[in-house]
Amino acid sequence: MAEATLLLARRPRGPIAPWLPRSLAALALRFRDARVRLLTADVDPRDLAGATLPPPAHFDTVVVIERPRSPWSTPPAPVAERDDALDWLTGARGYRAEVRRILERPDPPPPGGRASGLVFVATAVRAASLSAEAFDAHWRDRHAPLALAHHAGLCGYEQFPVRTPLTASATPIDGLALLHFPDPGAYRDRFYDAADGRDAIRADTVRFLDVA
Repeated sequence: MAEATLLLARRPRGPIAPWLPRSLAALALRFRDARVRLLTADVDPRDLAGATLPPPAHFDTVVVIERPRSPWSTPPAPVAERDDALDWLTGARGYRAEVRRILERPDPPPPGGRASGLVFVATAVRAASLSAEAFDAHWRDRHAPLALAHHAGLCGYEQFPVRTPLTASATPIDGLALLHFPDPGAYRDRFYDAADGRDAIRADTVRFLDVA
């Protein structure tokens, strides 16, 4: 069983090219014993013509720092040197989570490489009537099989049940889901297998999530 630190952040404004390679290199150096992934929107919504600025809770970048469970028994040593390549992460919201891979990607990227396709990121907040344990059991045992059955274009599916917030600014969430699609067409045209599948997913979400 692995655990992960999740960082939800706003990416630097402007093109990806200037900051992404530096950020990845800095993260890899800082967390040498971890698997580090950075998922970010290819387009900054603030640069779209006529776009409305998203609210402060919005994030468009996720950093996943994944380690085996044992290294978390003691806090990692603080990093003394300042790295301006990661200054944009200063305001990130942090969470400690477990890692649950429901469907493994058949084509994981090589170390240091970029994954093909795209990833749909969803935060999960449990319904007020459910305990954390009941929410997680439903998400794992009832919703995950529905997702595999009806999200027809999926090539990978991960659940990250949140165990504790790590930053004072962390909005309360109970989980983060990563739905992997091999290409934009699979996301656009095969997010659901059919109308009945869409309805089944939506009916289940209201049973265990605070949809609002």
